[in-house]
Amino acid sequence: MFLLWGNDRFSHDFRDLYVSAHLPVLTEGGMNVKVGRMNTIIGYNGFLAPYRPLYSSDYQFFYSQDGAFTGFLTQLIISDRLDFWNGMTLGANTFFEKRSEDSYCYIGQINYWLTDEQRTRLTASLHCGRDAIFAAPGLGGDFDTIVELRVQHAWSERFTQVVQSNMGWADGTPVGTGSWYGLYTVGIYHLNCTWDVIGRAEWFDDVRGTRTGFDTNYGQVTLGLNWHPNKYLEVRPEVRGDFAEVPAFGDAANPQNQSQFTTAISALVKF
Repeated sequence: MFLLWGNDRFSHDFRDLYVSAHLPVLTEGGMNVKVGRMNTIIGYNGFLAPYRPLYSSDYQFFYSQDGAFTGFLTQLIISDRLDFWNGMTLGANTFFEKRSEDSYCYIGQINYWLTDEQRTRLTASLHCGRDAIFAAPGLGGDFDTIVELRVQHAWSERFTQVVQSNMGWADGTPVGTGSWYGLYTVGIYHLNCTWDVIGRAEWFDDVRGTRTGFDTNYGQVTLGLNWHPNKYLEVRPEVRGDFAEVPAFGDAANPQNQSQFTTAISALVKF
């Protein structure tokens, strides 16, 4: 991250700063290669606002995925329906430096469309290594392992659904082996050419609290709209409810609430 004009309140960050090439090797589709800093391939919900369906993010995104990394990725295009990603990262959210002395991490993914019409895609991902993702303060471990399974299906021309599960383990934390499990579904319904309705429901279990700082189960339900009158503008209001089995919301130093209700609106201008 680079500070502008010496002001610590404003800065900019290169989410993508890499070189890429297509190599006509191994298969008819060839291989794509990227080297540098890039957004992660883990998770349906993208880090940058234009590439996610709702303004707010899910628990899996915050606590089981890395937003960006420095390293390399290869994408072997086996067919129009099957591709295979392999790569190496230097640890969680790095900018051309290692997160720690031994933070060389593996990242990989397989994507498979069940039919040539590409209505149903199956995704399996693996990310593992030291400091592959961030932990709650003081609860980092020696080795992180994250497994992701995802199904994306277009039920019709109007309705698309995603079901995703992240499972993770952190060895050698101050509280032993930490683990976490999450499951969510997102539904996107196109009312017409300018309006979409988006719904999301999620469960997340932070066993031993190594992700969030609280050993508890979380749930959240979000309902949002997406108004896009033209290709340059999107307006996205939403309402969201979050729930936990113990007080985990409110003042970060002294949380008092087991639930919270939030509303938000975002506007995107694309160019």
